[in-house]
Amino acid sequence: MIKINLLPLEQRTKKRTIAIPRVGNVAFVGAVGGIIALLIIISLVQGARMASLKSRIAEAERQAAELKPQIEQIEKLTAERQELNTNLQVITELEKSRACEVMLLDELNKRVPDHLWLTSYARSDSANVAIEGVTFSNLIVADFMTRLERSVLFENVDLTIAERGKIEDMDVVKFSLTSGVKSE
Repeated sequence: MIKINLLPLEQRTKKRTIAIPRVGNVAFVGAVGGIIALLIIISLVQGARMASLKSRIAEAERQAAELKPQIEQIEKLTAERQELNTNLQVITELEKSRACEVMLLDELNKRVPDHLWLTSYARSDSANVAIEGVTFSNLIVADFMTRLERSVLFENVDLTIAERGKIEDMDVVKFSLTSGVKSE
């Protein structure tokens, strides 16, 4: 059967048609949807990683709190060990210098001639000594300096002062000299 619509054009009902979208628009909408879905997935994965890291940090902080007394004890023992090592090093240095000082004084004692008295002995540094004394003659001072020069421990003996003086109505020579100490 044939149907004919005799109504004027203005009054005629329009047919509804379904518009099929173009392929380009569908691809664009699909791409945007895919990107949004990808961003949502990345956000969820990152959130899960952050939660995991936060729980690991909390666990590490809990362990650190548990181990804090042991860590403090280790730090205390390390500081004490360092202090002991420093003290041992000082003692070792003193022990070395003590033996050297004893040898120097023994050698000095062996080199002092008769009628010469030492009044002062001072070690200004590790390489020099200052010696002061009293005798009756400049010749005895010269003999003392020669004996020190022949020593295995003293070198570069130098007279700094030699002056006449009196001690209880006796004429004496007061002298002062310096000497280098030979290195071991």
